[in-house]
Amino acid sequence: MKTFFKWMLGVVGLASCFCCCGLGTLGHLAGMDIAPPEPGHPSGARAVDLGLVLLPPGTSPQRARDYDWRADNIQPPEHHVSYGLGTALAQTLADEHAALGRQLHYRSLGRERFSFNAPPGCSADMRCIYEELMRTNAEPVRRLGDAFVASIRERRLDAAQATQLILGFVQRIDYELPEHEAFGIVPPALVPAENRGDCDSKAVLAVMLLRQAGVDAVVLYSDPLSHAAVGVGLPGKGTALRYAGRSYQYAEVTAQGWPLGMIPPQYDKPRLWKVLPLNGGPDTAG
Repeated sequence: MKTFFKWMLGVVGLASCFCCCGLGTLGHLAGMDIAPPEPGHPSGARAVDLGLVLLPPGTSPQRARDYDWRADNIQPPEHHVSYGLGTALAQTLADEHAALGRQLHYRSLGRERFSFNAPPGCSADMRCIYEELMRTNAEPVRRLGDAFVASIRERRLDAAQATQLILGFVQRIDYELPEHEAFGIVPPALVPAENRGDCDSKAVLAVMLLRQAGVDAVVLYSDPLSHAAVGVGLPGKGTALRYAGRSYQYAEVTAQGWPLGMIPPQYDKPRLWKVLPLNGGPDTAG
């Protein structure tokens, strides 16, 4: 298990340390016998293909990443989608992210620590960074979300099924610590385009896709526990956090097959978590 630390110097001074830990192989977590889904289609059922999303139009299919995953409460459970960004668009998104780093005087402090000047009206945490990424990446993420929304509507999936479909996809994306990106985060549209992201990189993408599908979702964030996840506004029996009169089930995004509402034992300290509702991102499905 790899970790990194995010130190943030904002307008109110030094904030607490934040690292984003992946869960690694599920079967080795706290002795729990939970295994990632097998590749392919072991059930023999034909996979539901959500389609090929290429941006901009005319982008070579060779730019696409292929994803296969299971959503066990949906029949058939096997799903597939392909997503790719053209070289120029991907570079533009990366350049915009780097420019935000320069604007906020982002500075790497080594050993995966950094500082930046939080803009006026922002606390010294990642809230404003997440919201800006949701704004600048809204269109390419929305186009990916369109494929999910179309499949959800066609099969008349309920909110719980839509949530599992989207979380399963985001969990499927490879966990990787960003080593060179400003603020230690991969822009959300680049997470599926490059098949990589750490906990908050994947959490922001998941929140955008869930909201587009009409599911109330927030980022869950903990400095003391050094982790980020997603909160989903659905009823359930698992771990939940409350914010503004609503209850949000914990959703892990760094490990394949992790059930909604189950919080890893090392993170099961609800008082140490913050709910970040965030503004921005694609419109909901309505």
